[in-house]
Amino acid sequence: MIRAALISLSLLAALPAQALQLDMPGVAELSHEEDESATNYSLPVSPWVDGGAEMQTVQGALSRSVWQIADYGGNSAQLMAHLRSQLEEQGYQPVFACDATLCGGFDFRFAMDVTPEPTMHVDLGDFAYLVARLPSDEGDEYIGLLTSRGGNRGYVHMVRISPASMEPVDVAVSTRSPNGAEIQDLRESLALDGRATLGDLSFATGSATLSLGEYPSLVDLAGYLADNPDTRVVLVGHTDAEGSLDGNIALSRARAEAVRRYMIETLGADGAQLAAEGVGYLAPRANNSSDEGRQQNRRVEVVITSTR
Repeated sequence: MIRAALISLSLLAALPAQALQLDMPGVAELSHEEDESATNYSLPVSPWVDGGAEMQTVQGALSRSVWQIADYGGNSAQLMAHLRSQLEEQGYQPVFACDATLCGGFDFRFAMDVTPEPTMHVDLGDFAYLVARLPSDEGDEYIGLLTSRGGNRGYVHMVRISPASMEPVDVAVSTRSPNGAEIQDLRESLALDGRATLGDLSFATGSATLSLGEYPSLVDLAGYLADNPDTRVVLVGHTDAEGSLDGNIALSRARAEAVRRYMIETLGADGAQLAAEGVGYLAPRANNSSDEGRQQNRRVEVVITSTR
């Protein structure tokens, strides 16, 4: 499920040790979660050199989680630094850390047991890796952390191996960024700026069909419109700069219209409050010369047009 604003990840172990608390730097979605009561798990603890990497096998209960962070503007190293500092503050001791180049790139990546695409995306030129250890009387706990990014999303893959059984991940909402500033949700963005980006939407490449799934941003927007029946908004589709202007305007308008239909047919929104338009690539928010920039430019925004 998607948590608006930052999320605090409380991974609660059945140990007397303090629970692990982490804040993600953005709007994060817990896209995968699994637990095993007892297993062996191998963590790379050296770069890939001369055909191999040193592996450390850890025994215990395993918890594996993947988070996707919408509209993430940093790189994998920045995302890792943000999480690593929190781990160290809570007593975790770094065992091994590297980035894509120092780790060994392709070979190192595939030495790891990682949740596959599309849940966990790993850019072979932009990922960061950390193994950390927390000593305790019951035995050492290990965390294997992998960060990467793709398009406008950040990805976090965390494996936690404990000498005792663990409770399921408990996700709580935080409304503060790492520097203590309040994070704006959709309603706040509309109130302050008159517009907001619907950052959790997903379309197949080149398609105007909204992928199956839950879209909390649209749920929030439907609630906002129901609470403000005199407000009228327009859903504005945007594309990257690949292809003709006419084709991109048509695609962006079709995507905005698909969102409008979803809100009316699935969420029961009042169609009279919603319009749909497309501007193609005429209003970019990033440079179209890179894959990252083009991904950021493919979006749907909501804009208030009147409040009568």
